[in-house]
Amino acid sequence: MSNKKVRILHLISTSFVGGPEKQILNHALDATSSGREIWVGSFRDGPDRTAILKRAEELGLPTLEICAGKFDPRTILELARSVRRQEISLLCSYGYKANILGWLASRLGGCPQIAFVRGWTAETWRVRQYERLDRFVLGRVDWVACVSRPQAEQLRSRRKGRRPAIVIPNAVLFSLGGVALPLDRRPIRSALGLPEGAFVVGAVGRLSVEKGHRHLIDAAPMLVPRVANLRFVLLGEGRERPELEKQVIRLGMRERVVFAGFQTDVRPWIQGCDVIANPSLTEGMPNAVLEAMALGTPVVATAVGGVPDMIQDQVSGLLVPPGDPAALASAILDLFANPSRAVQLARAAQTKLEEFSPAKQCERLLDLYAEVLQLQPQERPGT
Repeated sequence: MSNKKVRILHLISTSFVGGPEKQILNHALDATSSGREIWVGSFRDGPDRTAILKRAEELGLPTLEICAGKFDPRTILELARSVRRQEISLLCSYGYKANILGWLASRLGGCPQIAFVRGWTAETWRVRQYERLDRFVLGRVDWVACVSRPQAEQLRSRRKGRRPAIVIPNAVLFSLGGVALPLDRRPIRSALGLPEGAFVVGAVGRLSVEKGHRHLIDAAPMLVPRVANLRFVLLGEGRERPELEKQVIRLGMRERVVFAGFQTDVRPWIQGCDVIANPSLTEGMPNAVLEAMALGTPVVATAVGGVPDMIQDQVSGLLVPPGDPAALASAILDLFANPSRAVQLARAAQTKLEEFSPAKQCERLLDLYAEVLQLQPQERPGT
């Protein structure tokens, strides 16, 4: 058996370190003892090195930067040359840009590819066209991995005659040891500058149309007459923020809704909230829901994508239809009126976390690498 490590490149186009990026970095660290050398790659679309590459370097991980960041033949050629030069054994790509360019470059570079699917946003006309091309590519890539069963089902018709998409859920990246409930949220709120006696509803995620924040804001006026000292905290940034701010003013909710922006550490914010709402219109497997489950904050979420695989309605959280502000308001009111029920739901959610442990995710990914690369049993980790 060769002592040479198998090099696996995880390539993503990104400008910040959010949920998908944290999943990649965490796995890269977990896999270091497996005989696999996980590289983190990204594109330079501006003057500065991307945040994920800076973070990877801080963690001691090998990185690969593709400098020709645009959709043009030079980018494909540079990626193919880099794959050959660095002796990359396997390319793992995330998102439409990395999937499309990776599909072309992997053939030039003689390297197998796994395309990872976390969802589509359709947030602009241009993005919709790229995502349409992405789905075309996903029908032709040899290997596809999705974070949820509904995503895999969506791709079934496109992958006729090819291997079905594999489901590898996200991992919860916080402690699985459980949080003592009920939480005393007052000191957490005091540190964050939130009213200690308020009933706080949080939402964590990119401010984008498909995340459904407008429906959550529409629910606010329905709750104000019945929920004393109500506050909403929106964590994240995105192109939808100006429209959401106008909506808040139009509804007279300026004193009730806080735009907290992008937060590097969301843990205190999640624990400072009485409820985490996930009002998305479409989802893969939202990290915000996993994080709330781990941190002991009850969840109200729309029953889209992989969310029903994470939350059992009325048992470990409350599920509502997408695009329905009245249903969101009713579920939030239920938890406000029944604090003991809210704690019960949060406790039940914690019991499901083992299904989404980083160890299980890493094991699934290592098994997938071995299958794609057709490694012999003695080359597999743990043997």
